[in-house]
Amino acid sequence: MNKLSQWPRIAVLVAAGALGAGACTSAEDESQPSAAGFAEHMHGHLDEVNAIKAAVIAGDLEMARPPAVWLSEHSEPAGMPDDWSPYLWEMRQYASTIASARDLRPAAVAVSEIGRTCGECHRDHAVAIEFIAGPRPPIEPHDIRTEMRRHLWAADRLWESLLGSSDVAWAEGMAILEEVRLVPTELDDAPERAAQVEALVQRIRTLGEEGGRAPAGPARSALYGEFLATCASCHTLTGGGPGRVAMHVGGITTAAR
Repeated sequence: MNKLSQWPRIAVLVAAGALGAGACTSAEDESQPSAAGFAEHMHGHLDEVNAIKAAVIAGDLEMARPPAVWLSEHSEPAGMPDDWSPYLWEMRQYASTIASARDLRPAAVAVSEIGRTCGECHRDHAVAIEFIAGPRPPIEPHDIRTEMRRHLWAADRLWESLLGSSDVAWAEGMAILEEVRLVPTELDDAPERAAQVEALVQRIRTLGEEGGRAPAGPARSALYGEFLATCASCHTLTGGGPGRVAMHVGGITTAAR
């Protein structure tokens, strides 16, 4: 029996902030798109990226392909500042990698690099990103529900750190991973898979230890990509993972059950 189906539904809201001054228009130039129009376009990016991420975490490459194709092929908004183009080009390359991926690991790495690219664009253009993660989940009682609440909270904090260039979010997420107390038999009670599940759980702990020392930039996105790939491997092996991702205007809600 797969025990991940016993997870409670957990929700974490992530809200995207307003665009920077580079997206603003003057009253004299009404032919240019408004800041609200650019924000709507960026929210579209966020929706598609989160759909890809959810599919990869669930171990479903086919579900990841449609939003990846959209990201790799969609037209940029009219009047987009020229200095945004390199970031958009890079994002499209990673999305194309996901769309054509034959296994989960390169797709997971590409998702992480999209997050890094978005975060660097936000940072370089002084775009404020607001996240509502909620308080750190308690460590007790020690059961599968508690552990998965903490695991999901950490995953969202790491994603926040890439998109918003937050050292605090990164440190908090990695601290949770380092002290993961998941028990293989709580995830899957098939004896023949116990050693594999234990190895994956230990890999998450190791990533937490390594991540605590990683500097911002490519080192962190590489670790986050490895984290996504490990989650996907565990979910594929045990048949578990997040049940759905529901999109909302102005942000996303990630729900696991």
